Amino acid sequence: MRIELDPRAEHMIREAIGDRPGLMRLVYDTENCGCGMSGVPSLQIADEPGPYDMPMENDAFPFSIDRMQAVFFEERLMLTAEESGGTFRLDGVSQFYKSNLRLIDRRLP
Repeated sequence: MRIELDPRAEHMIREAIGDRPGLMRLVYDTENCGCGMSGVPSLQIADEPGPYDMPMENDAFPFSIDRMQAVFFEERLMLTAEESGGTFRLDGVSQFYKSNLRLIDRRLP
């Protein structure tokens, strides 16, 4: 899998990560969604990959995704910064996944 970033999205992520170690995770969040097949994409900064994570190709940052959640996404994704400020839009080659996607920092303090 590959996730590409537009320059503004790359800048926003770089600022959010800052000087602390961290990696990016694309998550299919099903918490409070009713069942495992209903969920929404989530973008997180984590200290380390999850136990079932696999790497995603990206030229700027280490990205990962849970291999069981990867089935909900296309092989090639695009993450762009939205003009609304502070949020992202996730698209695939053939479909739109989510706009107003927030970056959540899950690193330990």
